[in-house]
Amino acid sequence: MVMQIADGSFVLYYAAAAAANTATHCVGAATSTNVRGPYTPIDATIACPVSQGGAIDIAGHHHPDGSLYVVYKIDGNNLGHGGSCNNGVAPIQSTPIMLQKVAADGHTPVGSPVQILDRSDADGPLVEAPSLINVNGVFFLFFSSGCYAETTYDLSYATATSVTGPYTKASAPLLVTGTYGLRAPGSATFAKDGSKVVFHAYLGADINGGRGMWTGVPTFSGSTVTL
Repeated sequence: MVMQIADGSFVLYYAAAAAANTATHCVGAATSTNVRGPYTPIDATIACPVSQGGAIDIAGHHHPDGSLYVVYKIDGNNLGHGGSCNNGVAPIQSTPIMLQKVAADGHTPVGSPVQILDRSDADGPLVEAPSLINVNGVFFLFFSSGCYAETTYDLSYATATSVTGPYTKASAPLLVTGTYGLRAPGSATFAKDGSKVVFHAYLGADINGGRGMWTGVPTFSGSTVTL
């Protein structure tokens, strides 16, 4: 994901293999004065919890007060014991979504990260792919649950009145297999104002056919969103 900051420059967030353990990922950033690049990586990671399985799926958030945050997933299923997305066999690992405040440069951590969501039995092996926006004073945390390689994958959301939570999961996912004929829809990124969304879904009957990108126009009403 790319986020523009106050000075007009751009921050590109990404995950990459950890130098100490290439089976584990950390999240970092690169910067550019042009949205098309080239981007120069910063010298430090934003988060690298190797002992917890690593971190992936980082995205930026513009708070209404002008401050900046990132959200990311601790990749606990990387330490799993097999089954669905390597986390379907007990003991099930935690896969929390973390919120980290960052400085005006968009990448220097300010304070410690805060856990704002985690998987439950209803979510299956994981929650991941967070996208956080604010619409009319409500914080919407979009995420996927289930396993990306299976038709259980979905697009869900939770809401809060404070960026740090507590977040309440919606009673039902926003998109599931079968919605609009989609299969395994998820991993969405929402525009800053919530006006548009992009997400992926299978191109065929299963993941072997690859995944394509879809777009949508959400509708918000209080703490409810439809697509």
